[in-house]
Amino acid sequence: MKQLHVWLFLFFYAISTVVFAESGLVDAVQFGNSASEQEHRIEPVLSDVVDGALGLKARRLLPEAEPNWQGGKITFMMKVDPEKPNYFTAKFWGGDTCSDDEHELRLCLYVEGKQLGTRHLGAIDMLDIMKYDLPRYPGRFLYATRPLPIHMTKGKTEIEITIEGQGGINGYASKIDDYQHKMTEPSRGIYRAYVHTDACFQPLEDEVQGAPPVDIPVRPEPGIEVLEELKKELNDRSDMEMARGGRKHEYNIQYLAYAYETSWNTAYQNPLALERIVEAIDAHYLEFRDNDGKIEGVRWIFKGPIGDAIRLRYKDLEPWLDEDVPGTSRKRRKAWAELMEASRNHNSSAAGEGRRSYTNQCMIKDQNTYYCNLAIARIYPSKAWPEEKARLMLYEAMGLEPFSGSWDERARPDWREGKNKMLLTEQALTKELGYVGAYGEIISDSGVAIYEATKPAPDKEGDPRIKAQLIKMIRARAPFRYPLMDKDGYRSMNQEALIGWRDWKYPGGVIYDQTNGRDGGAFDVAVATGDRVLLGYGQQMLEDNQFFAAVKERMAHRHTNSKTYLLGVPERYEIVASQEPQPYRLPMTPGQPDFVFADPGNGVLAFKDREMIFYASLYWRARHAVNNLARVHYMTPYMERDSIVNIETVFEDSGKVYTIPERTNMEFSRGREEGWYTQQGIYQAMEGVEYPIAKVKGDDNYKVGDEHLQAGRAQLYTMTYGPYFIAMNCDDSETFRVNIPEEFLGSKDLVSGQLVKFPVANLRSGITIVLCKTWNEEPEIPAGVVEALPEVNEDASKEEVETVVVEDVPSEEPAAEPPVKTEPVVEQQRSWIQDNVLIVGIASALIVTVVLAGLFRKR
Repeated sequence: MKQLHVWLFLFFYAISTVVFAESGLVDAVQFGNSASEQEHRIEPVLSDVVDGALGLKARRLLPEAEPNWQGGKITFMMKVDPEKPNYFTAKFWGGDTCSDDEHELRLCLYVEGKQLGTRHLGAIDMLDIMKYDLPRYPGRFLYATRPLPIHMTKGKTEIEITIEGQGGINGYASKIDDYQHKMTEPSRGIYRAYVHTDACFQPLEDEVQGAPPVDIPVRPEPGIEVLEELKKELNDRSDMEMARGGRKHEYNIQYLAYAYETSWNTAYQNPLALERIVEAIDAHYLEFRDNDGKIEGVRWIFKGPIGDAIRLRYKDLEPWLDEDVPGTSRKRRKAWAELMEASRNHNSSAAGEGRRSYTNQCMIKDQNTYYCNLAIARIYPSKAWPEEKARLMLYEAMGLEPFSGSWDERARPDWREGKNKMLLTEQALTKELGYVGAYGEIISDSGVAIYEATKPAPDKEGDPRIKAQLIKMIRARAPFRYPLMDKDGYRSMNQEALIGWRDWKYPGGVIYDQTNGRDGGAFDVAVATGDRVLLGYGQQMLEDNQFFAAVKERMAHRHTNSKTYLLGVPERYEIVASQEPQPYRLPMTPGQPDFVFADPGNGVLAFKDREMIFYASLYWRARHAVNNLARVHYMTPYMERDSIVNIETVFEDSGKVYTIPERTNMEFSRGREEGWYTQQGIYQAMEGVEYPIAKVKGDDNYKVGDEHLQAGRAQLYTMTYGPYFIAMNCDDSETFRVNIPEEFLGSKDLVSGQLVKFPVANLRSGITIVLCKTWNEEPEIPAGVVEALPEVNEDASKEEVETVVVEDVPSEEPAAEPPVKTEPVVEQQRSWIQDNVLIVGIASALIVTVVLAGLFRKR
């Protein structure tokens, strides 16, 4: 009997070793399981065990009795591979949310007592950021993977891990008390933790998994009644603006100028609205004169909204223009032109605030600079820049011409960042330190405002180059919307935020054609351009009944510029709703064809493969140097993976290195004192790690440690993640030879549709390949799938909407970018052994067991 026990132990040990090796798993701990926790020497502080999802146990971290920014924590030991790079993965329930409607709850990972990564916008993100009221992946589990520092695991077989609950942050606050918030409620439940060596974590086959929600209902309310509520609110607002004379905020003046031409509004063609506009602009001029000609106001905007009001209403204001500003001997025409000229020059000149080189910031500034110049051109033409010169500034902001830096008062650029800097990629995404999520969506607001400003009259066409680019910009962002449920459990499309380098709230909000922003919203670009594809996206939003909810949400905001946008909502709704049905739907919509979108200009990738959704930022938060890290967001119908993984790069090495400083809080935003965190005993696990700096060309002012687009950018990125091998050539001219991993011979390139024939591919400039080795297999359904209870409103409508397949874009519209092509490679099927590694492993285990049993018998 004793020998039998030994045989069984050896047999199952051999099997588990093979299974762990096949999955790359080194160790796993199951929280809430006393034996597993005891084995890993867990030390909980302010933590409890709860009955979690699908009948499983989970550990939560609790806030202190008197809430502090730090809450409970658990410390435990985990085995690691002493030679290979290791990853840590935690398992969470994708349906969890927090109740704080202002700031999210966080889980911070510590390795050997030091914080892994940085708190805000770092290359290694926090372990988890849980958003208020919006689940990450309802009904299924979320696996969050972070790379463990190899200098802390090299030569070791075990390390100490700590997970701590923390309060959320306000990324743009200027004081630490406003920035770091307290933890006031329990954390998300933590189900399991793993250490593994494969970049793509693969749960064990017997693990319980959730199932995708079915029959997700369409939002039943609000409906069209919102438009009547909106009209009443804005009529009341117009009445208030017209009742109050004197100085008004720049945005309030702009609001009245638009209300004056809104047919259902009380300010429509109302002389009192014009009188209030005149009084308010006079007050701004007098303030400007008394301030010795210095311009003050909202940064980047200044007097731009006033310029917009003048360019809209200058014919209506004509009777007032040749009268004196009260209290002066200066005619309004000249006085207002002086105000506009000063604002224009201050906003664009290096002697003032100057132009910005981040795309959305540049667009906002240049839009308002252009407004001022248009106002001058309308009322005092001799002081205006020539239209063709002013229009060039817009071309630069829209990524149609190289960015020329700040302009002086005579519109002469300084070219401070060289003569080849483009603010958008060739695919028309904002060109920054990688893909930009929510922050990057701002371009739709400014883009449509820029286009509208180029129209000679509201019913005329605007600049054709800007129109085509605007359509391309919004279409380029379409792959970055994926199906999810909204906060109330209804069908929606949401913005991809996880791979956004300036995003820290996951998941992103509901979005279809464009964001529900402060200065604009759904249907703006579709109506302004008449683009049929964007009109189709708008109709999809109407089918899901998400439009009125977005309008109601925007109505709750107090910003006056939001109210100006809302003035046009009823008309835009009528235009989109009355269009004949369009066949176009967002690419990630269930039932749409598989596709690949690759943008080497930003090192970003999005593709749909048999209802699996994959996003990756290969050029990931590499602000100072090449970090060889990528952020991956991979969603199958049964689980969500959020991974930061090691990848391989090729780049022109400058010979310089960037050493990660002792900082646990990224210095990206203003006002954060690292010393405050150090006083709390928080230190950086990556401190002292050296990253190579790529050669920075054309910038003589660059210094090591500066944030720079080129310092961390590689020419070639390659990555293996689960069933995919990805290679992206981001260089402008170089061709690279890429070695195809042996297991991907015979795979299919999802970009070109070709099968891999050769072990080497020549990757030309701008080319991306996405090889899938499971292309001819049915997507796997995990063995442990358990259907969760519906996480939807019980009273929701069950209406089904037929999915329409996207057709080719009509030739008369701006065509989408053609798919990138790759070199064809040797068609070769995988061997039987490759497809049956587990069977071979078990057979090997049996042989080992028999041999060892024989040895015992001989003894």
